[in-house]
Amino acid sequence: MLRSTSTFILFIIFTVFAQGQTTTQQSISGFIKDNFGKPIQGATLMIQGQSQGTSSDVDGYYKLVTTTLSGQTILQVTALGYLSEQRLLNGKYIQDFQLKEDRNTIQEVTVSGIAKTENERKVAEIKRSGFNVSVIDMNMHANQTANINQILRTAPGVTFREDGGLGSNFVFRINGLDAKIYIDGVPMDNFGSSMSLNNIPVNLVDRIEIYKGVVPAFLGSDALGGAVNIITKQRSRHYLDLSYSYGSFNTHQAALVGMYTNPKNKLSVRTNAFYNYSDNNYTMYSEPKYGVVYETTVDNKFVPIDKVKRFKDRYYSAMGQIEVGLRDKSWADQFFVGLTYSANNKQNQLGATISDVNGGNWRESNYLMPTLSYKKQNFLVDRLFADIYASTSYDVSNIRDTARYNYNWGGTWIANQGAKPNLLQDEEQKTTNWLARTNFNYDFDAERNHSLNLNYNVNANNRKTQDRILDYDMTGLPSRMTRHIIGLSWQNQWFNKRLVNNIAIKYYGLDTYKEVDERKYDTNNQLISGAIVSYDKFFNYQGYSFASRFRIFNDGGVKFSAERAYNMPTMNALYGDGQNQLANWELKPERSDNLNSGFYYNTFLNENHFLNFDFSGFYRLAKDYINTRIVSVDGQSKFQAYNIPGVKLYGAETEIRYGYKDIITATVNASYDKALDNVKYTDDTNQEVSLTYGYQIPNRPWVYGNMDIGVAQNDWFEKGSRTQLSWTTHFTRWYYLSDSHLGSLASKNHIPSQTVHSLILSYSWSRNKYNVSGEARNLTNERAYDNFRLQKPGRAFYVKLRVSLM
Repeated sequence: MLRSTSTFILFIIFTVFAQGQTTTQQSISGFIKDNFGKPIQGATLMIQGQSQGTSSDVDGYYKLVTTTLSGQTILQVTALGYLSEQRLLNGKYIQDFQLKEDRNTIQEVTVSGIAKTENERKVAEIKRSGFNVSVIDMNMHANQTANINQILRTAPGVTFREDGGLGSNFVFRINGLDAKIYIDGVPMDNFGSSMSLNNIPVNLVDRIEIYKGVVPAFLGSDALGGAVNIITKQRSRHYLDLSYSYGSFNTHQAALVGMYTNPKNKLSVRTNAFYNYSDNNYTMYSEPKYGVVYETTVDNKFVPIDKVKRFKDRYYSAMGQIEVGLRDKSWADQFFVGLTYSANNKQNQLGATISDVNGGNWRESNYLMPTLSYKKQNFLVDRLFADIYASTSYDVSNIRDTARYNYNWGGTWIANQGAKPNLLQDEEQKTTNWLARTNFNYDFDAERNHSLNLNYNVNANNRKTQDRILDYDMTGLPSRMTRHIIGLSWQNQWFNKRLVNNIAIKYYGLDTYKEVDERKYDTNNQLISGAIVSYDKFFNYQGYSFASRFRIFNDGGVKFSAERAYNMPTMNALYGDGQNQLANWELKPERSDNLNSGFYYNTFLNENHFLNFDFSGFYRLAKDYINTRIVSVDGQSKFQAYNIPGVKLYGAETEIRYGYKDIITATVNASYDKALDNVKYTDDTNQEVSLTYGYQIPNRPWVYGNMDIGVAQNDWFEKGSRTQLSWTTHFTRWYYLSDSHLGSLASKNHIPSQTVHSLILSYSWSRNKYNVSGEARNLTNERAYDNFRLQKPGRAFYVKLRVSLM
């Protein structure tokens, strides 16, 4: 894998170099940005008096190759919504432009508060549709060592709960409900365990779209709380981005993004790759008042200790992806075939609590996925857009526990003391998956006042687990799950596009199947009774949604949406993961009736200052709400998904953003997210009122917020350089781990309030070609917890080097 990646890098560099050597033409290149440092896509650069010109791409980058340049050549740059600029070339062939807003032509400032960036252009139509969506421009975070999860959790309404350090298990929710994750519109479940929110480097991603509540039909989602769509970097020009970072706990992270398109035949090659490694050997501290006590053994007696280091918790993952295809053909706008390979190895030191200390438990996976994608505007008829994707994947995981005994926190194994040794585990889990996704969108008129969208997703998973120790007929029995989601939506725009509505209906189908060995044998291994029995279930539901937005004035408006949505259980929730999660065959899909409303206001105080305010609230009634509990099995604590019959959720969130030119940015947000048990009676007789009725669901954060302040300076040490300092703060209010109204409050364990600060300093030069950054996370060494008192890393330091070539 590494050899093929290196060959591809050399191919790109050689191609770019060869072209630079053979051409005799001159070229002008540079960046076109707005007054706040955001790239402007689609800006036109022309040579005055000539018809020759070019336009800027997603990064605001342009390049014009010509033979007519001279010192007196005049360049003219124009862009919709901006004042045009003219400049004498004067022998300088690298020209950067910074355009000012034309306040007389601006019709609407986008919801996120920073106008005219490409990321906002991509979702402007969805925002106009009334969906509650926010966008994170990942190019602003490209020099950080953070993973996607660390950026995503700064968004209002988002909770991301981890068990530990790099590569650990996590629970992701939006407004308290389960949310689906997509990569370029494809469900992340299809990418295997090596591709996860907490190990994808920021360099690979252009932007993140966060949908709250109603999700557009084109995603084919069965999410309740919303969805996240991660858009990876895709360019039509030559492009190469390399990065490497090193930090605390022996953490290494490397990433590569490369693109090449032949300008003559439009043959394109693009690749993504990353590598992550960490020992995860950070220090954890006892906190008796929160029920966190670490123990070792001295003379066969348990003795509490103040602090410990995690051990046998190593993690590494790697991914390589290559796609080859054609662009801008009469029969296809894009046609690509691709191949993705990924692998990971994760030691599993802890079970569900700090009392379960494993010594030889680990999991490794190898994953292979071929893909095919096709996109075409004016497909068969005018104004019909087609987006077709298909993939199949093969994932082989080995789950092993070679330790006969558990360990204590002193790093030594616990003596037998008459108890039976642990059972050895050596299982091979084989999973095949295939996905087919079709999306058709038809515009009834050129202004797109009325559009119809049809989407169909079918996703099938098949799994067999072979026990290598037992190695006889009772192992290797299959389990299967197939999902069907069909969505049809109609979008309409009225009153000069001030009122926009989106009406959708969805069909959800879930087909599950498993085989169970119920045979019983005598001591001579002779069959006494029973057989291999098959079980199957089929669920089908209909959902609907309505989303509307009314722009009251140019800089502000209101949004409203309502829906009935369903969330299907995952493979691991139904069948277990063979490690820390137990199966629950009785788990049902969860349903939620959702109402969402919001108000947004954006204004430019003048050409140098902008202010954005966004407020939204939600109310949801969930049935068969899927939550997580701890179950003890053979002395080991495991997680298990289960249904709560009814839950009422309500809350609100707000975010305020301010910016001054491209020098100062400040963001503050806060979220309130309450979940109450909504089932009054314990049974159908309505005789006994449930003890938990009307009380808050435990073990979930419900008040949290973020603050981010950034200061930057251009051209400090040399022309074309940029120095930036950012301070981030994340706050979570304390919450109980069990029902607060049962028992004495003084005896209740809870997760304490946490305020985690981080500091990032970066410097780039040669017009962002070379970058170096340093990062200090959890600067005050706060005791940070997410799940069941499992402490996360404390203070940590990282440095990152990045090279970006165009």
